[in-house]
Amino acid sequence: MNTPRLAACLVLPLSLLPLGSCSSAVTAASSTTSTGNSTTSTTNTYAAAYQAVTWASGVTVAFTSNCSMTVTSSGIPPFHNTYYLTPATGSQTVVATTASGIQLAVAAYATSGISTVNKVSATFNICPTKATSTTATSNGPIGIMTSGEAIFDPYEATGVVAMADNASYTFTSGGVSYTASFIDQCNSHAAGGMGANSGSTWHYHAVPTCWTTTVDGATGPSHIIGIALDGFPIYGGRDVNGSIVDPTTLDACNGITSATPEFPSGAYHYVLPITSSGAAITTKQSSLTCYAGTVNSTVVATMKKFGCNMPFLLADGNARLPDGREVTRAEAAAWLTDMKKQMAGMQMATDKMMPDDMPHHNAMHHSSE
Repeated sequence: MNTPRLAACLVLPLSLLPLGSCSSAVTAASSTTSTGNSTTSTTNTYAAAYQAVTWASGVTVAFTSNCSMTVTSSGIPPFHNTYYLTPATGSQTVVATTASGIQLAVAAYATSGISTVNKVSATFNICPTKATSTTATSNGPIGIMTSGEAIFDPYEATGVVAMADNASYTFTSGGVSYTASFIDQCNSHAAGGMGANSGSTWHYHAVPTCWTTTVDGATGPSHIIGIALDGFPIYGGRDVNGSIVDPTTLDACNGITSATPEFPSGAYHYVLPITSSGAAITTKQSSLTCYAGTVNSTVVATMKKFGCNMPFLLADGNARLPDGREVTRAEAAAWLTDMKKQMAGMQMATDKMMPDDMPHHNAMHHSSE
């Protein structure tokens, strides 16, 4: 039996994710109120803000209704290194191990699966509303950034905070010194098989500092840099005055109601906090752990079921399952085979849930976490 590795976890059509009824919300985007002989038109402020956002090259945005926005991206990161560290397979040389025990090998961006990234496509309700209770995020995509990449929750599949479980390795190749990291200086990495043409999903686990520097400048106020699956906007770690947002002022979902460049009168939005030096924080607040807005419970349940159910190879020769159990690699391989059968059945059920009038977009694969 082959040694298990972090293989493709799921194929979940994100076009399932208007995440909130856009059909019922369309009237809220542009409504008309009559008072006596006067008529006033009111536009949803979130929808208007999204229509003004500038997206990165390679990203296409279509507004299919007043409250519906479809984002399609090549998925190629605007910033990447020559080499990365990726979870090692049984045949690869382990060069580093994270604090939680994930064994890592060097992968070249240009020749491994991380250079063949999956396209990203999702449809959002851009007239979001707060829910009566929050919904936990899960492993896998929880939103799309304006740079064209997905954002995941704070955790790796091992249950540890990704930003606190990084590792790096410095080596020389062709007389040139390189440093490969599990999570790069932009707080991103690839999720996917590392074989040629295997495909992977590039994603962030924290504020995309390379992108916020481009969009906001080094110390400017944060602008919209993404949209969560519940339709609320995602911002970097600075307020409308350019001051660093105190993480303790955020709610359980990293949300806050305050003024931003797009909402000078104030609006609810998510924040990806930073430290006093401008770097991403390394706690679970580095990304969203829950949605404050209305989300489709069926889709959320499906994403949790699929949310990367892959074993990790450990330095002691065993493997750790997503539920925390440490087992032999043979037992992990058997577990993985059974999980793939369950995933196949789940995918068939997911396809049946797809509305007949909703197009099937490219899927996001959550593949290495």
